[in-house]
Amino acid sequence: MSTRLIDMARWQARQWAMAVTALLFATLTPLAWIQWQQFRMLDDVSTHQVDSIMWAAYQLEREMGRLQTHLQEASSPAPAIDEWELLERYEVFLSRIKLISEIPRRDLLESTPVHGEAMGLINSFVAQADPLFARPAELIGQHDQINALVFSINQALPVLGELTREANRAMARFVDERNRQLHNQGVLVISLAAIQGVVLLVFVGLLVRHVRKQQRQYSKLQKLSRELAEARDQAEAANHGKSVFLANMSHEIRTPFQGLLGMLNLLDEPNLSGRQRDYLQTAQDSAIHLLGVLNDILDVSTMESGTLKLSPGPVNLRGLAQEVDGLMQVSAADKGLVLNVYAAGDLPEWVIADATRVRQILFNLISNAIKFTNQGSIIAELARAPSGQSGVVLTVRDTGVGMDKVTLQRLFTRFYQADSSLRRRIGGTGLGLEISRNLARMMGGDIQVSSEPGVGSVFTVTLDLPQTEPPALEAIGDIDPQHARRLKVLVAEDHPINLKYMNILLEKMGHDAVFCENGQEALALLEKQPFDVVLLDYHMPVLDGLATTEAIRALDGPAAGIKIILVTADVVNDTRKRAIEVGVNEFTSKPLQAADLHRALLRCGLLEDPGMPDAALLVRPSSPFPLSAYEAPVRMVESPSLSSLIDLESYSEIVSMMPSETMDEMLATLFDPPDGTLPVLQSALAEEDRQAIGYNAHKLKGTAMLLGFRAIVRTSAQIEQLATQTADPIPPLWSERLQKDVEATREALRQYELTLTA
Repeated sequence: MSTRLIDMARWQARQWAMAVTALLFATLTPLAWIQWQQFRMLDDVSTHQVDSIMWAAYQLEREMGRLQTHLQEASSPAPAIDEWELLERYEVFLSRIKLISEIPRRDLLESTPVHGEAMGLINSFVAQADPLFARPAELIGQHDQINALVFSINQALPVLGELTREANRAMARFVDERNRQLHNQGVLVISLAAIQGVVLLVFVGLLVRHVRKQQRQYSKLQKLSRELAEARDQAEAANHGKSVFLANMSHEIRTPFQGLLGMLNLLDEPNLSGRQRDYLQTAQDSAIHLLGVLNDILDVSTMESGTLKLSPGPVNLRGLAQEVDGLMQVSAADKGLVLNVYAAGDLPEWVIADATRVRQILFNLISNAIKFTNQGSIIAELARAPSGQSGVVLTVRDTGVGMDKVTLQRLFTRFYQADSSLRRRIGGTGLGLEISRNLARMMGGDIQVSSEPGVGSVFTVTLDLPQTEPPALEAIGDIDPQHARRLKVLVAEDHPINLKYMNILLEKMGHDAVFCENGQEALALLEKQPFDVVLLDYHMPVLDGLATTEAIRALDGPAAGIKIILVTADVVNDTRKRAIEVGVNEFTSKPLQAADLHRALLRCGLLEDPGMPDAALLVRPSSPFPLSAYEAPVRMVESPSLSSLIDLESYSEIVSMMPSETMDEMLATLFDPPDGTLPVLQSALAEEDRQAIGYNAHKLKGTAMLLGFRAIVRTSAQIEQLATQTADPIPPLWSERLQKDVEATREALRQYELTLTA
């Protein structure tokens, strides 16, 4: 019954729409046609200027008469006119001939018999006069020739006078014709207005009848609305119950599933055969995939049940981006893709957000980009929202298969599969994008997507994340040698500034240190004397950190089992996996902090005390520098702020640890020619030595990270990537940009020191 009423209402609505459309078409079409005709008439009059026909004919007649007068004067014994005046008059006459032959409505004259006769006489006269006027000086005084010309003019003037009168009559006929057309159109407009009035009365009558019929149906529709509301409430209650059930089931299944994953990890032993390892890897991959499906179902169910809550807190977006980059690099590398995740120069350092959910959005978008991209690259960027808006913008671009318009319209539909065969190959639940969009909307933003088949896709996420201050600093003190084990540490580091810093740091922590510049020297020292632990820099000449670790593990005797800690800025990407495979025990990131090194020593089992005594070493919360992905030069600003150039907390910490002479020596080692790291890098850039550029850019980046020189870190990291990950020539603008960053940094240091002494 309800369906029949709805269908009837729709049918009646369509009937009325068709009737109104037909009425408007029947009445407005003739009016539109009349208006169009009037417009054409006005445009024709404005364009062609019919009244100019008579003027042109009169001018032709008048100029021919004036030419006759000048010719008669030229034939007198003492002419009062020279040859140039006579020639000028002839040329004016010729211009009038061109005027009447090119006038817009010349057709009104061309249809008259006198027009042909007049133009024939004129052309005959011009043919007679042109040779004579070619030598106007000889023409004056030639009575016979002038008389012949005057005779031709006398023959043509009466005909031209008749042409002028014919032009006047043609204009009158044209005006009469226009008046008749306007009169007919006026009569037609009055008739149409009368017809419209009659039709309008009929239409009003039908409308009144329809309104009365609608009133009778109103009560039926009210009843139907109440029934639909009850059905909706029942459906929502059922959907809520389903969501709660799925949430509970997903949670209950996930708990034992974590145990299953743990047992699978424990089964991963080095002595497994190839077939056993393949079986174990298949089981682990399937378990991880199933756990992802359960997590998606749990998220969707939690959102539907209304129990999902965000847990906002201070989040360092650069560090979050770096973490996501490291975790997704392996997946991209497995497919041979280039993944670049970077933070824009104007990105807020700290914001209030739920780090887990922001990370989840990035994971979903980058994971989808990797799944649907077979070759090319993926670029993910975090930037400040455009001017006038608050928050941040996450953009993920890929060169994948792309999507058509139909797919884009249904992209965020739950379980939607644009290509079922492709979905079967790559897996997935079809829930990730819906979850990401809901999370973005919970954070005051949304997700927009643009795509083209065969070109790729661009996902843009806007999040309203308020900017905030860094969290409170954590104070961790010096190690008292009387309360902690004193270790003998072998440090392999090739940069003198880092050597000085690590020497002071280890001395404050109460350990003895022996330094060398590369892995080969470290191997020689290990064979000569015992050590408790080795700190290896990842990037070193001769032997890098990983190659040195492999060589140490291949030694004979106790030295092969020594604890190895890798010190690098690259621990967030696949370096960690490769390092563990060759035998690295622990990791610390650059710039090396006392707390990080202490925790690494604890995890290696080299320290017995669970914490560090109170003292004065200040360790700030982790605030990673921007990723090494390419950042276009257009992001440079003319007047960078102090905070964008220098991390004052890191710099102040280094200054507080070192004597002023040592600090000056460190800065000189960095900046001063000819052997400073910066001049050496600039020289390599000028010589286009790619290997030297990559090595020295890495050295400069590490030292700048230690000292907190943010701008130099950004630029040197980008130069390092261009030198090591691309084959293209490095543009000279990078050398210029590096020099500008160095000058701005040194000026910022000078201003900062002035504020301290003021």
